[in-house]
Amino acid sequence: MSHTLYYLPLRARGEAIRMILAYGNIPYNDEIVDFERWAAMKQDHAKIPFGQLPVLTLPSGRSIAQSGAIIRYVANLAGVYPQDPERAAVADMVLELAMEMNPINPILNWFAVDSEAYAAAHNAYFTALPMRLVALQRILGENPFFGGDSVSHGDFLLFHILNNTVLVNPGSLACFGTLVGWMERMNAIPQLKEYLERRPGPPLVGKEGSLMRTFAN
Repeated sequence: MSHTLYYLPLRARGEAIRMILAYGNIPYNDEIVDFERWAAMKQDHAKIPFGQLPVLTLPSGRSIAQSGAIIRYVANLAGVYPQDPERAAVADMVLELAMEMNPINPILNWFAVDSEAYAAAHNAYFTALPMRLVALQRILGENPFFGGDSVSHGDFLLFHILNNTVLVNPGSLACFGTLVGWMERMNAIPQLKEYLERRPGPPLVGKEGSLMRTFAN
């Protein structure tokens, strides 16, 4: 029995998990749960511990919920969780900040682009963004990755978040050359590049009416 990732048809909380699994060449089943199926599935508390996705089922049969817990688990499998405690703490720090930046996911994937909810979330996210980018650029410094010389789990989640950010507002990183260079290094990782080229695109991802549905793969 292999791992199975259960998630909605979105590039959101499941995407960094998929990236890390792809990087580690770890086989898994990617179970896309459509919204109609999810309404019934969320009542299965044995499989869905907290009534929310993503959930990763392990070869043992245990279900792991919460995206941060799943990211750390697959990062250990893929060898991208730093073994040095200080580097692990820095990577976790970046991971936690990226999780705080999660509102970019519903901005891109969920809200109707002509809705008040989209406008309010968009304004709040991009108002707070420059301060966060300044901090991230300072933390990265001259290191190639946030994990140091090698890529870490924090890099993958932040890459997903900033990739979505640039999709929504292409000029978001224009004044942050260090982060642009880091994004280019992430994009050049062969396993990640291959995953990005083959992952499903619209209309297979994103809610109807969302900004994501306006993009080609």
